[in-house]
Amino acid sequence: MLAIGLGLLAAASYGAADFFGGLASRKANPIRVTGIALFIGLIFLLLVSVFLQPEFSSETILFGVLAGICSGLALTMFYAALALGPISIVSPLTAVAGAVLPVIVDVALGQALGAFTVLALVIIIAAAGLVSVVPSKHVPLPSLKALLLSLGGGAGFAGIFVFLDQTPADSGIAPLVVMRIVGVSMLGLAIIALNSRDRKLSKPKDKFPKILIGMIAISAVLDVSANLFFLIGTREGVLAIVAVVTSLYPIGTVALARIVLKEKLANLQWTGIGLAIFGCVLLAI
Repeated sequence: MLAIGLGLLAAASYGAADFFGGLASRKANPIRVTGIALFIGLIFLLLVSVFLQPEFSSETILFGVLAGICSGLALTMFYAALALGPISIVSPLTAVAGAVLPVIVDVALGQALGAFTVLALVIIIAAAGLVSVVPSKHVPLPSLKALLLSLGGGAGFAGIFVFLDQTPADSGIAPLVVMRIVGVSMLGLAIIALNSRDRKLSKPKDKFPKILIGMIAISAVLDVSANLFFLIGTREGVLAIVAVVTSLYPIGTVALARIVLKEKLANLQWTGIGLAIFGCVLLAI
């Protein structure tokens, strides 16, 4: 039960982080937004590590680097997809990809696959189809670019989950520190390349007013918190269960999109999201 509770805390944190990150990406380039978010998150994580005493080893560094590469790619693609929108469709699609892949890896590594798991996977696949069907002209479909970015982001998040789960149990938050350093380095190089391109094209740089920096900072702190909850959760329970429970994060993202942005959902899409959530819960069981 502790692992499931930590998974739910991770889901709530990820959901809110994605909403604020997606909003910021509508005002500035997603690569720059992600880079700033990762840097702020790294500072926050280093402050936390003073109290939690991380333990670094070659294995921890290896899997932390792999998780960091996935993190940089996943956040960039996902924030870009959220910026294209609609958030209420992009977020659940990303969650489905992020939930299914860790289960497949866990099974490949020897985790038993029961009848409920098979049923849950079928439900989740059906839910993904329903979420993509729009019976009303008032509910826009995501573009092909947004669809591919959201699925790519989901695969990246799945990579984070899998690699963090492979880190030694006695490493503390060391994997998260390594992951952040790699992510910041990747996005830093991308931002340098982006700035160079903009100068050649005489394009103005993105402006980051205080409110935008505030949204990015909130997203960064929530994302780090979610990573902490997830890492502790996998050390208390099974990867497949924690990853699937964590994938319920679209509930928070969609709720904020409904409240703040007034995004509409068709009944069929609500059914798809409901089935996705039910499938995730069934998979956890």
